[in-house]
Amino acid sequence: MWPYTSRMYRLPYLLSLAAILLPASAAASGGAPQAAPAAAVATPVPAWQAAIDQRRAALIANNGPGEDATLRAQLLAMRDQDQRARGLDAHAAHTDHVEVATNLAEIDAALTAQLKQIVETVGWPTIRRVGIDGSDAAMLVLTHTRDHAWQQSLLPKLESLADAQQIDPSALAMVIDKELVAEGKLQRYGTQFKRVADGIAMYGVEDPAGLDKLRAQVMLPPIEVYKQQLAGMYHLKATNQIVLATPPAK
Repeated sequence: MWPYTSRMYRLPYLLSLAAILLPASAAASGGAPQAAPAAAVATPVPAWQAAIDQRRAALIANNGPGEDATLRAQLLAMRDQDQRARGLDAHAAHTDHVEVATNLAEIDAALTAQLKQIVETVGWPTIRRVGIDGSDAAMLVLTHTRDHAWQQSLLPKLESLADAQQIDPSALAMVIDKELVAEGKLQRYGTQFKRVADGIAMYGVEDPAGLDKLRAQVMLPPIEVYKQQLAGMYHLKATNQIVLATPPAK
């Protein structure tokens, strides 16, 4: 599966550009002053992005920047290790391919063990405890865990935290989708893709017609925007194919 990653999550916020004001031309020697060139027009922020920005800002305002700086730093380091292992660190942005660590399963297992210890000790890392980036980092590790039984056992609590606006719902949406696909079911939010012969294809979703509405509810960009972000990140073509998840062997 090709999950939505933390690096990709930030992409919508990098798409808008602030207006660039050009300096006025100096007056021509011995002649009339030249008119100043018009300021460049700012790239308009799409409505979907503005809505996500607003809700994200509200989550931060309501929960604060995080109370446990040490735990936040640990989670951010775990996130960075997860992304490096998948070839999605800062260096990858300047290359035309993604290099995945050969020991990815071992890295995921180690990160899962760390996250289990954190959850057992202090509970799930909420925004109030570790900030929104620390909380999202924890969810990223959970998204990539290979312990599906543990992942599934946490979902009721995580859904309750999302409903109470104590964690980022977009991060949780990825975990929900991954678990559904792992069970051979239709995913809900369209975050999971599969590599196919001519690019990447989305796993089937429960409600294709209402997909963008569902995505908006959990602070995810429209599916076509996401597909192009995913294609750019992995340097693969985004196809319109739909693939079905395979139920686990019994």
